[in-house]
Amino acid sequence: MAKLVAVPCALACTSISVYAATEEGSKTHPIKPNQLPIYCAPPLKSKYIEEQPGRLQMGFSTLRKAASRYVKWTMDAYVFVKNGIMDSVQFGKDTYVYLKNPPPEFLPKVGVITISGLSGIVLARKGMGVFFPCFRYHLVDCIPHL
Repeated sequence: MAKLVAVPCALACTSISVYAATEEGSKTHPIKPNQLPIYCAPPLKSKYIEEQPGRLQMGFSTLRKAASRYVKWTMDAYVFVKNGIMDSVQFGKDTYVYLKNPPPEFLPKVGVITISGLSGIVLARKGMGVFFPCFRYHLVDCIPHL
């Protein structure tokens, strides 16, 4: 275990010489890291010029702005449909739980409503108006005149 710790510590303590190549030949002389150009302050003559966008960059910007409306519309539609589906699923689960253990008066009420609805459909198909016979004719004839 001591060897594994000793090697990185020994590498961290060693000094490394950096040599710069000159145009004159293969003469080498060591230089210090602070003499490298990356550690020097930039010349005072330099000034910042903001880059002007090119035609391709402007085209992408226009395309992105035009497509952003449709992407937002699509995302809003997705969220709307997702919420509707989640509400429907939750309603189905709640209905299942309710119908699994219905209250005692629930089934007779459902039976009465179902029978009356089906009889209304059957009578309407035969053309018999039970409750509102005047709707088969003119509505004006059924209204009492004052």
